[in-house]
Amino acid sequence: MAEKLPEDILKTIERYNNPPNKLRSIQEINARYRQMLANYKQICFKSGDDVREQKVAMHAEIKTLGWVLGKPDKDIIKDITENSNRVIYPGQFMK
Repeated sequence: MAEKLPEDILKTIERYNNPPNKLRSIQEINARYRQMLANYKQICFKSGDDVREQKVAMHAEIKTLGWVLGKPDKDIIKDITENSNRVIYPGQFMK
């Protein structure tokens, strides 16, 4: 047991110095949000069987990233709609 203790301490120190789930900056989250919107736009104009599942997964990730950025749901949905192949009707996003 005495031999394992230093090894565990070294692993703990290494994990402390390089955390597996380090926090991202707002700039990184915003960049990821914009990238996901661009990817969502590309997926919306593709056709195929697996496109729906990809769209649902991307939609969920975009909403989560938007919430992390502090955006209201209405603005997130507006961004998603603007980057999709859905029709935007006049006055749809009026306040």
